[in-house]
Amino acid sequence: MSANNDQANKEQPILALIQDIKDGRIAPETIDKELRQQCIEVFLAEGYTTSSIAQIFKKTDRTIRRDIEDIRAQNAITPDIDLAKKTIGEMVVYMHTHRAYLMRLARLKDASVAEKAQAEYLAARIGIELVARLQTLGFLPLKPQEIIADISHHVTADNESSFDELRSQIVEIERISKESGELTPEMTKELENLKKRIEKAEIQDKVTKILSHTDEKGKDEKDN
Repeated sequence: MSANNDQANKEQPILALIQDIKDGRIAPETIDKELRQQCIEVFLAEGYTTSSIAQIFKKTDRTIRRDIEDIRAQNAITPDIDLAKKTIGEMVVYMHTHRAYLMRLARLKDASVAEKAQAEYLAARIGIELVARLQTLGFLPLKPQEIIADISHHVTADNESSFDELRSQIVEIERISKESGELTPEMTKELENLKKRIEKAEIQDKVTKILSHTDEKGKDEKDN
């Protein structure tokens, strides 16, 4: 009979089982270890202490502590790049969802000016914090200023870098800086200067190639 009860309990949703325990319809001490640990996980999430859980299941504190250690072991994770990508992806979706909700609040007709301003401010903060988190995790450049310095070096010293690629990097820096609130007038001016330097370097590169081609053609004519 006990085996039949255990099977019936396992087929119940955990929350329904917990409600039956609270209402006295099921004797908690009769529940097997697997189900008890599933219930304990819910109780922990609700803020119950070890002693309170022990009292509910009529077990010793030591038994409940062992159950909690088992739960921790079952929920343990190891470093994994796929898990990291999925977790970060969920975080990005979550923050975008909340930001969109705040933006909708900021446009409610019945909202006061103060409420709209607060919603706009919080939406902006979420955007800034998202960029900061992605920078910290290595998914976005940490310091746009460092990238500017790197681009400046490439413009003057690395002819192998594509001019279009450099322009794309500047556009990306502008976008990231705007989202993070770091696009200062000084940085804007520096980015404009870089664009001019890239244009100048591109012209110089074309002139150099033309002169080189002319020199080679002249040498060929002399040899002939």
